[in-house]
Amino acid sequence: MRRGASGFTLVEVLLALALMFIGAVAAAPMFIYAMKETAAGADIGSVGAAAVDRMELLRSTAFDALAAGGSLSSNVSGYSDTSSSKVTVRWQIVDNANPVTEKTISVRAIATRTAIGLQKEVTLSCLRSR
Repeated sequence: MRRGASGFTLVEVLLALALMFIGAVAAAPMFIYAMKETAAGADIGSVGAAAVDRMELLRSTAFDALAAGGSLSSNVSGYSDTSSSKVTVRWQIVDNANPVTEKTISVRAIATRTAIGLQKEVTLSCLRSR
């Protein structure tokens, strides 16, 4: 090889590739964790949006049209929505005894998949008055 020739030797290139490989292998778990957390965030976002949508619909309904009933733990006809393949929404309306001009509205949205961690769910409650 001539003096003053520039470039890298084969050993230097192989050493640099080995160091880059070690760095990539060390960083791989971070990428996997980030992908899992992103998917979990998307799940909780869609569940929260479904709960808010149902709560807004119930809050915009006339007070006298809100019939007491429903359950947050099981599907009750007229008080649950299973039309989405991703989220089940259940709601419950309770007539308050004191004061009688108030109703408690509770909405629970549950993700249908549990691919990452625990099953995602959101529960909202509000008081509605005449």
